[in-house]
Amino acid sequence: MDQYLDMAGSRQIIKRLSLCFCVFVFVLCCMPCADAEPVKYTESFYGAFDTVVTLIGYAEEPAVFDSAFESVKSIFLRYHQVFDNYNEYEGVYNLLYLNSHASEGYTPVEPELMDLLVWVKDVQDVSMGRVNIAMGSVLSIWHRYREEGVRLPPLDILEEAAKHTGFENVILDRENGTVFYSDPLLQLDLGAVGKGFATEIAARRLDESNMPSYIINAGGNVRCGASPMDGRQRWGVGIADPFDPGVYKDIIFTKEMSVVTSGDYQRFYTVDGKNYHHIIDPDTLFPSAFMHGVTVVAPDSGLADLLSTALFNMPWQDGRRLAESLEGVEVYWVLMDGSVEMTDGMASMLSSRGASGRD
Repeated sequence: MDQYLDMAGSRQIIKRLSLCFCVFVFVLCCMPCADAEPVKYTESFYGAFDTVVTLIGYAEEPAVFDSAFESVKSIFLRYHQVFDNYNEYEGVYNLLYLNSHASEGYTPVEPELMDLLVWVKDVQDVSMGRVNIAMGSVLSIWHRYREEGVRLPPLDILEEAAKHTGFENVILDRENGTVFYSDPLLQLDLGAVGKGFATEIAARRLDESNMPSYIINAGGNVRCGASPMDGRQRWGVGIADPFDPGVYKDIIFTKEMSVVTSGDYQRFYTVDGKNYHHIIDPDTLFPSAFMHGVTVVAPDSGLADLLSTALFNMPWQDGRRLAESLEGVEVYWVLMDGSVEMTDGMASMLSSRGASGRD
């Protein structure tokens, strides 16, 4: 079969890099007509957010795609540096710089970082407290123990760190582009929002370009543009099976939307035969145990990224009520027993329920 092969090249790249992504993108292939002007192009790069970023686009000539690809690449590389909490870059006031100096006084940050912090302040209530970018003190402990890979962090250490996770202690001076931490032990972590925020910035750049028909796959953060220019109405995005991430449980057909998955099968380490993944429940301070995976479809990739983590950190019944209160948001859950739940709107997008790219 020659179906669902648009991402075949990038999947080989992913395999060679031994990276496990939560979502795979599949697009029905078809031979272009002799007089068809748009051509499908694909290119990938590695180096931003520790993942492979792939761009597929339909353009009338190679130069249009090349320009779009370079624009997307430059955006991701820039935001990677700005949101990086582990490395310094000359002349860049990034997250690492902020976390190192913001308790000393108002600290300058890059405009992109200020934009993200302002945005999070505006949307934080949407997560119902299940996502907190000020949990860096807790998450850094888990990161260190996960890197060591031999034992679990003691609960008392986590509980002490959790006393310093109040986002209200992050004071923004938008006019001067500076930030102050009123709690000297507070640390920010952008893992739940940074990649999605950058993906949306890149997508909006493409929306205004000469190549609005595109799909971006940033390590599982997928953003679809206008309809593929091959006669179809929608792109196809595969949902990985948490029990066998190399295959997919279903296919979502959509356009001009984002698809983001959070799962317990991506980044984890094993202690005494049990896997401990990277999504930490803000109540227990241990890896969340409500489900194996959740996939969110939303108009904005930053919001989809935020919601995928928030919904992963709550019972699916609560998550469904939250999703149904938000316009344009649909959700697919894979529960601990392997059963599936979904919102009504999600069902209408799925291949298993009769949806396709052409109807």
